[in-house]
Amino acid sequence: MPFLKELVLNNSTKIKLWKLNLGELNYFELDDYDSKLLESRKNELAREQFLAVRKTLELENPSYKIRYDKLGKPSINSDLNISISHSNFMAAIVFSDSNKTGVDIELKDSKIIKIQNKFLNETEKIKNEYQFDVNYLTMIWTAKESIYKAIGINGVSFSDNIIIKNIYDNKGQGYYVNGKEKHKFDLIFFKIDDYIICYAQSNN
Repeated sequence: MPFLKELVLNNSTKIKLWKLNLGELNYFELDDYDSKLLESRKNELAREQFLAVRKTLELENPSYKIRYDKLGKPSINSDLNISISHSNFMAAIVFSDSNKTGVDIELKDSKIIKIQNKFLNETEKIKNEYQFDVNYLTMIWTAKESIYKAIGINGVSFSDNIIIKNIYDNKGQGYYVNGKEKHKFDLIFFKIDDYIICYAQSNN
């Protein structure tokens, strides 16, 4: 299955999803910039994810090209901002006019239970009833990843600088905090098959 779904959040924001089938995409139409990036990906799945993102972008607008800044944050030749994510056999791109926007997609995996202390802060750990809840922990992880992508800076601690609150009915709030600097984010979650997707957008 190639293109999977388009999630329209509002008049200026949407998420496009691609479900991978290994071997269904080719690299012949890539420009030199993308061809060099593809060569650096030695893992077959990583290459397929890379191609799926480019194909999804082409479906949105054939003239769009992705470029990366020195921190690895993607942009396109448009007034729209983008964020990219992929996990296992799913890839996602968000298009938005917000200048602080991020998306993350993750396949639910029980391994997250073992690493939760690496990304939860003390406030989030209070919810002891969720310490073995793969669904909840994956939502927290995707929320922090999406905020991290929206911020677009290095040196961010998921446990110290990103705080997730009030997850309820597939919505929530998140905060990036660093000293006196503070940004609030609205969070929206989607669940498709065994994947969780989080979209984060700054509201300040």
